[in-house]
Amino acid sequence: MPTVYLDSSVPSYWLPQQGDPIVQARHLITRQWWADELPRFDVYISQIVLEELGGGDPARAAERCNLVNAFPLLDIDETVEHAANYYVDQMAMPRKNLRDAFHLALAAVHDIDYLVTWNYAHLANASKRTHIETLNRRLHLSSPVICSPEELMIEPRE
Repeated sequence: MPTVYLDSSVPSYWLPQQGDPIVQARHLITRQWWADELPRFDVYISQIVLEELGGGDPARAAERCNLVNAFPLLDIDETVEHAANYYVDQMAMPRKNLRDAFHLALAAVHDIDYLVTWNYAHLANASKRTHIETLNRRLHLSSPVICSPEELMIEPRE
């Protein structure tokens, strides 16, 4: 089966959301994707995802963590750390918060097919795609397809 690395934004959007219509739509899409599409993949997360999901309101944090507790954790080793720092040094990821760089490095180093995220600012950003692919080639790593849950849905059958 194809492999997926989930960053924390996906299980976070699984929970009901307050706010604007875009946030509501992402919640509904996440729920549909989780039910209909997620079973098609071998799903992985990391300790970083668990740390991010564990923050904030304790009740919501527990719900988020329960969603992912069955998924295996990818190891953070020297190769992952080197790749994450390289992305930052090469300005593909922000220096102020290394978590996004680590999400990308984990997926690339562990040869994951898809990095699924709702983070359009730093990860699922088309203007960064070529830069990320170039950096991964230099590191001799594969580049995961970085996409939202919506982009990884099979076309509905009629």
